[in-house]
Amino acid sequence: MDKKEILAFITANPTGFLATTDGKKPHVRAFGTYRADENGIIYFTQNVKDVYKQLAKHPDIEVCYWANQIQIRVIGKVQAVEDMALKQEIVAKRPFLKPQIDANGWDYLKVFALKNAKATVLDMKAGSKPGAPKDWVAL
Repeated sequence: MDKKEILAFITANPTGFLATTDGKKPHVRAFGTYRADENGIIYFTQNVKDVYKQLAKHPDIEVCYWANQIQIRVIGKVQAVEDMALKQEIVAKRPFLKPQIDANGWDYLKVFALKNAKATVLDMKAGSKPGAPKDWVAL
């Protein structure tokens, strides 16, 4: 898969398994992807969650997406995004956030962009060979 195909796969399968660290302890959870395109992969969370604190302190992450016997692992470093237009777009498309924003203010919503990442693809249907070197695609 090339960059365009990987981003399309993530867009079609937006739930990934996000790995963060807290000190030396790994933490993994299913995590929704807001958008994946040429500008990066966009995630959001709330400032009261442990995942926010982990991303802010240790921005190196790995996300694994899985569908139709294809696994895509993406690694890189997230950057905080303070873009009010993007936050407003997210809340407009995710109306369940509006009461939280109304009660807590816009700083409650935290947005991160994963840019300059790289991805590797494992296609179980293609009979990938265990232990074979991984090909990494710049995103």
